[in-house]
Amino acid sequence: MPIETIKLGQVLSDPANMREQFNKLAPNSTFQSFHDFLELAIVEADSPFIFNAGSDNLAIDPAINIQEGGVLRATAGDGDGSAAVDGSQVCLAVPVQVNKGGLAFECRINLTDITKCSAFVGFTDVTTLEEPVSVSGTTITTNASNAVGFVFDTAMTTKEWWSVGVSGNTDDTGSNTTGVAPVNATYQVLRCEVNSTGTQGVFSIDGVVVKTLSVGVAAASTNLFFTVFINGDGSNSAAATADVDYMLVEHMMLGQVKLENGILMKITILFVIGLLTLVL
Repeated sequence: MPIETIKLGQVLSDPANMREQFNKLAPNSTFQSFHDFLELAIVEADSPFIFNAGSDNLAIDPAINIQEGGVLRATAGDGDGSAAVDGSQVCLAVPVQVNKGGLAFECRINLTDITKCSAFVGFTDVTTLEEPVSVSGTTITTNASNAVGFVFDTAMTTKEWWSVGVSGNTDDTGSNTTGVAPVNATYQVLRCEVNSTGTQGVFSIDGVVVKTLSVGVAAASTNLFFTVFINGDGSNSAAATADVDYMLVEHMMLGQVKLENGILMKITILFVIGLLTLVL
């Protein structure tokens, strides 16, 4: 824990200060995996990731792309537009479940050409090559039985990030557009927080909440894996890419660990009684 400077006039026994310090010692997370891709190269066997790619010659496993700050690049093919041919995907191989107190992911990503690709960022239930969710027109196709995240598809009528959820092969009826579109070669931070029962998902882009799903977002006790998937659209002769600056996956206790004022007051009283006992 880093050493902190005591501010002038700061009262260390003040309830607000004590609550803040307690929450730093008992952070609001039980699991966290953060990757910033600062390596010069990454080898699947020596990493926590699984890399998948389709059969097209341009579809390749995600790899480090030397850029400022470090980037993992997924490169789609230019074949028939199917995942088996054109897909490129990275999966975090560590399984997580929402019933462990809630689940969240955050990913800073840019799509290099939104006119010729589809992409999914979020949780899915398998680590083999698969496009978890796609959208054509206004019709959602969920290939995954359990998934939650953001999807973009050049075949959409409204070409924006959509928030989607599917639990036990049943799509969340609220899955729809977020009102925010990706911009070519421009980074966006995508984040989703799912509660511990899998019945609510809060989606944000660049720190702004854009959608909340509240029907069947994710199966509570199913193993999920964070993934970034990109696919070609089947009609362009050049590969599309997705650059991932960082990815974060964490179990969130969603307030269960946070020390509230009432509990803090009880601890303060017990602390004072303890001091008086020692003095007397």
